[in-house]
Order: sequence, then structure tokens, then C-alpha cells
Amino acid sequence: MSARRKMSARKRIQSAGKRARDAVEVGWNDLERRLPGNLRSTVREMRQNLRVFQQQLERGRKEREARWRKMQAQMRRDMVRVLQRLEKALSPGASGASRARASAPRRKKR
Repeated sequence: MSARRKMSARKRIQSAGKRARDAVEVGWNDLERRLPGNLRSTVREMRQNLRVFQQQLERGRKEREARWRKMQAQMRRDMVRVLQRLEKALSPGASGASRARASAPRRKKR
């Protein structure tokens, strides 16, 4: 028995989606064959509408994932900047300005 080839998660999801779409198409074809001629055109229209709807859903999903990836990347960059600033502020050789502010006498409130 030969070893199975590894497949990425994205490919597995794509192939599962393709199998599901193919199963729906087979069902529509079967339904169309069983119906009388005057209803077949209605089934064809329904199938076309469903296909367009599926394409819209897929496009929306891809756009959502792209926005999410962009947001994640921005958050990672922001976190790196914050951590760098924190490390710089906590380092033993921190700038004299921050130490001077900490040791400056406090002003009295009136």
C-alpha cells in the first residue's frame, strides 16, 4: 500500500467544497431528469441562481479572510512596536529624560 500524499488544510477545504458542489449538481441533474419537460427549465434556472449565489458566498468568504489576515498582520506589527518600546523603557540604560521626570519634585495642587 502506498503512502498517502500530504495535503495542506486549504487544499482539503477546497476539495471538500468541490465534492459538495459536485454532489449538489448530481442531485439537480437527477431532479431535472425526473421532472416533466415544462418544469425542467425552472430547475435549470434554479440551478443557475444557486450557482451565482454560491459564487457570491465564496467571494465574500475570500474577502473576509483577506481582511482578517491584513488585520492580524497590522496587530502583530503594532505589538512588536509596543514590546520594543516597553523593552527600551525598562532597560537599565534608559534615557535620562525619563529618569529626570521621575525624580523631579511634584507640584502642589492649589
